[in-house]
Amino acid sequence: MKNIIKIVFVIIGTLVGAGFASGKEIYSFFFIYGKLGIFSMIISSGIIGFIIYKVLIICNKNKINTYSEFCDYLGDKFCGDNKIIKNLLNNVVNIFLLITYFVMIAGFSSFMKQEFNANGFISSIIIIILCYLVFLKNVDGLIKLSNFVIPVLIFFIIFISLKNINFLDNYNSVFCINEKINYSEIVEKNNNIFNDEICVKNVFGALLKAVLYSCYNCIIMIPVIITLNAKIKNERDIFKISVVSFVIITALGLAIYNILLQGNERTFQLEMPVIAVVSGYGALYKYVYISIIGISIFTTAVSSGCGFLNNCSKNKNAFMINLGLMSFCAVVVSQISFSVFVNWLYPVLGVVGIIEVLMIL
Repeated sequence: MKNIIKIVFVIIGTLVGAGFASGKEIYSFFFIYGKLGIFSMIISSGIIGFIIYKVLIICNKNKINTYSEFCDYLGDKFCGDNKIIKNLLNNVVNIFLLITYFVMIAGFSSFMKQEFNANGFISSIIIIILCYLVFLKNVDGLIKLSNFVIPVLIFFIIFISLKNINFLDNYNSVFCINEKINYSEIVEKNNNIFNDEICVKNVFGALLKAVLYSCYNCIIMIPVIITLNAKIKNERDIFKISVVSFVIITALGLAIYNILLQGNERTFQLEMPVIAVVSGYGALYKYVYISIIGISIFTTAVSSGCGFLNNCSKNKNAFMINLGLMSFCAVVVSQISFSVFVNWLYPVLGVVGIIEVLMIL
């Protein structure tokens, strides 16, 4: 069981990045749909858990240990011996991983600017250097990092959510409008989705967002969990890993959602809305959660960057060259607004990710 928990921590570290812990992803994909968003979020977590199970089963039965081998498997199964399809699939996911790494660097830059008015360029340099040091240790470094920081991250997100908030009252405020929360502008922008009469359009939108969110996250997660296959013994362990991952992802999502219920329309326009809400609880909670955001960004940046480097590097020299180029490009791309990535790029990548997920299913 200890080995299972270690693997789950790596998976959670890959998924819970800047967008998730800051509340920006939960708000954009789920919160805007009110009560539908809660069910949509659970569905999304279920899809992620099921994909974890399917991918690990495929890898375990076919003795697949690299993402390149996984692409060969999918290509042979659906396209025959078509190298073009295999290379396209491999390259698309590598682009996903690289973009995710850049997004995390941009998220850290926005985070430091919002909370400390720090220079974005210097902030990106700091996290890039830290990631660089972990990359040198490759997968073993990723596992050690996740085992240390992810339990802390999980505990504090749930603790902060429950410590200062009455979950049942806030839950009811979604089903029965609570005047304490000003939803006026959000309601107007989202076709009155908080009303009792939920139209088909909003149901479809909530389900679509659930699929897009899960598919995007699965695409960046798959290369990472494939590298962990060698550490899994049997199918029973795979089942436990997928179930525990589903439970933790769902719990963290509900915790973030719960915190967002204390916000308002002005809060939701910020790059990191949850920090603004938590700041109202006191300085201690604010700085604890700031630490959590930093940890979330770091673990996801390392996970996605590690997946990209392992997929694209045939030997140690290629690994070091790719690492240098990736780090240099990250400095430039990180100056793009974090909100641009979350609101526009993530859904687009999610659409592309549906193709691979369907092939896996």
